[in-house]
Amino acid sequence: MISWGSSMNILSLGEKIKKLRKEKNMTLKELAGDRITAAQISHIERDKSHTSQELLEYLAYQLDVSVDYLLETKEMQSKKLTDNLILQSEILIKCNDLEKAEDQLNEVIKICDEHNVLDNYGICNFLLGDINLKKNKYSEAVMSYEKALYYFIKNNDKEKIFECYLNMGKIYMKEEFYKGAILQFNFAETLLNKIQIDDLDIHKDLYSRISYCYIKIDKNEKSLYYINKIEEIDTKNNQEEELNTLMLKANNLLNMGQFERSKEYLKKILEILDKDKNKTELSSIYLTISEIYKNMGNLDKVLEYSQRVYDIKKNDDDEYMMRSLFGIIETYIANYDYDMAKKYCKIALASSIKNKNKLNEYKILKYYSDMHKVQQENAIAIEYLHKCINIISELNDKKILADLYINLGELYSEISKEKELEYYQKGVRMYKNLDII
Repeated sequence: MISWGSSMNILSLGEKIKKLRKEKNMTLKELAGDRITAAQISHIERDKSHTSQELLEYLAYQLDVSVDYLLETKEMQSKKLTDNLILQSEILIKCNDLEKAEDQLNEVIKICDEHNVLDNYGICNFLLGDINLKKNKYSEAVMSYEKALYYFIKNNDKEKIFECYLNMGKIYMKEEFYKGAILQFNFAETLLNKIQIDDLDIHKDLYSRISYCYIKIDKNEKSLYYINKIEEIDTKNNQEEELNTLMLKANNLLNMGQFERSKEYLKKILEILDKDKNKTELSSIYLTISEIYKNMGNLDKVLEYSQRVYDIKKNDDDEYMMRSLFGIIETYIANYDYDMAKKYCKIALASSIKNKNKLNEYKILKYYSDMHKVQQENAIAIEYLHKCINIISELNDKKILADLYINLGELYSEISKEKELEYYQKGVRMYKNLDII
């Protein structure tokens, strides 16, 4: 957990002079010197007397500070203090210290209220929205983003307005309120066309979300329109061509002796080459597109986008790689290409065992069982189902276990009527206990 030092105090001119004098162990008379009287210093420290520019310069010299520091109003100090506290809060949020961040942001809002610092209200409420979103408190998050919007619209901060609409859209999407999500995303899209955001992944993320929402409300043409927008970006965004152009410019500038400008282009090249974080963002977008095509029944596109994710993430061995493998396997099974499906099942199974992910291990073994069942290799299918039952029993998922017993009963129907009845009865009993039937 990150801890911060005590926050600075917001002081009047007199309070600052008194504080500095005491820190230097000076008496009123020592600070006054031959310039003024101790009584006058006392009046200034109690904010009972105004000071001239000449006297300010004298006091600043004696106290070893700048005149600008002494002249800073409470409002100016409050702005600086709240700016810093907001940055600290952002760090706390990134470190997942949400309670401390929330407490600190509420304190910042109090300071803003007390000293009329309006500029930071918006960002405070925006960050409170982020905190509530992380806590899955969706109603509170929307309220915070709506409060933030009021201040961002007032200040015409288009980028922050865009982020508010985008985040509210994401919340409605999580709550499966797809029409509400589309409305928020459309507001965000309007702003995206007005502000200059160079990161094309932001565009693709927004378009993939809009497309997903449209498919969920059965508007396939609208969904495809946004898919096409993503593919247009991918076509235009040829990284290799961009790198070659930047390298050419850097070399030309180097030859011309313009070393600083050349260095700027070389840094851009490094940034492009070092954009590792985009792998995850891009994978998320492609998986969303893959799911959209799955709902539309376009298996070729499901395979294409699942394969893209696998190509990006195959060395990372993470959740995105596994989701891409499931997409690939399911597509090959749907196309009756069992050899290819088994090839990717083998990769997925090795990863699941390595990462000790029992649920993923079960899913892959179930794929094997289903394939052998279709190929009328019931004995092998049964063997895989028993392995599935062992895993799910360990995970104690009664619903999946009941389904597996019914599946097992179906497989035994042509082998053993006794076993068929035994497993059907087990499955039905579990369904009754779960109030499914």
